Amino acid sequence: MDNILPAYDDPLFSILIIVVLILIVAIASFVLGNIKEERKRKSLNQFLNRFNTKECQLDVEEMPFDKALIKPLTILAHAFKNQGEYQKAINLNLYLIENISKFIEKEMILEQLGQTYLKAGFLKRAESIFLQILSKHARNKEALYHLGVVYELLQEHEKAIETIQPLKILGENTEALEAHLILNKFLVNKKLSTQEKVEKLTELLNNEHYAYRRIMKALFELNLDVAWHNIKSDKINSILDILWFLPSSNLNLDIISTDEKLSAIYIAKGFIEPKDVTPKSGIFAIDTIISAQKGGNLEVDLIFSYGCGKCKQHFPISFTRCPKCYAIDAIQVKETVAKKQSHTGYSLL
Repeated sequence: MDNILPAYDDPLFSILIIVVLILIVAIASFVLGNIKEERKRKSLNQFLNRFNTKECQLDVEEMPFDKALIKPLTILAHAFKNQGEYQKAINLNLYLIENISKFIEKEMILEQLGQTYLKAGFLKRAESIFLQILSKHARNKEALYHLGVVYELLQEHEKAIETIQPLKILGENTEALEAHLILNKFLVNKKLSTQEKVEKLTELLNNEHYAYRRIMKALFELNLDVAWHNIKSDKINSILDILWFLPSSNLNLDIISTDEKLSAIYIAKGFIEPKDVTPKSGIFAIDTIISAQKGGNLEVDLIFSYGCGKCKQHFPISFTRCPKCYAIDAIQVKETVAKKQSHTGYSLL
């Protein structure tokens, strides 16, 4: 036996001990890693089981899973989400998450699931998904950003603002987003007086990160005189619908008469009598209405739609954050000449 094993003072014996210890550590790490991963998987499955998949219409429960299915089913779930088939998208995402063991492999699918819940209006479910992702990967920018969107829609403004700092640390340009969220919180602050709000909004007009349209809309609600004195001629197009739907009692004729574009708008609206020389607005729809009125056609009006400058989608109502892509203050006001219809008390304010 002494001839088989090296003596304790033999260098080979020390090497043998080191090798054995390395093997023990490696095996222990492997076993503990598997146990930890299994616990994470069970924890995630328990978390996802809180969401009832039986409400979904697409039955995949009996589908045998294969790794080759991951990519096509992920694409299909994405397509369902874009088409508004949210329940089908949710069902596919849950199926994939349930059958993929490693978190790193299903992180993107969890992101898509959270975004689908967000699109479908299940805001608390979306919040839970994004928080679950961030508990395992705190540097996930997509989860952080969409969590901020969820908090904004839930009117939890403080929590929405809290998502800014981590995004800053991760190198994101957050100036416009921060301005947007701060303005949201400011506008709903009931502790501030009207005068305090007006003064602050007037100050923010000089900050390029704060949307001119949003501030002007708020000023027209709070103080008409201040709003009229802060109209910028080169930005009238962005608030054309707000100006168009103002009642005649809210007009400041002294200011309107000094601006050719404003004069043209309210001549087209029928609130001001045209002079010998009709002013030109430079806005095609407004000038078209004035020309039609000169020809005796008084039954013309403007209708408005709203486009997103980022995703190019169009919507029938105004927005501050695009309902499709969540872009901030990317709204584009689209005016169209149409036959006049009777409106009773219709206003954007």
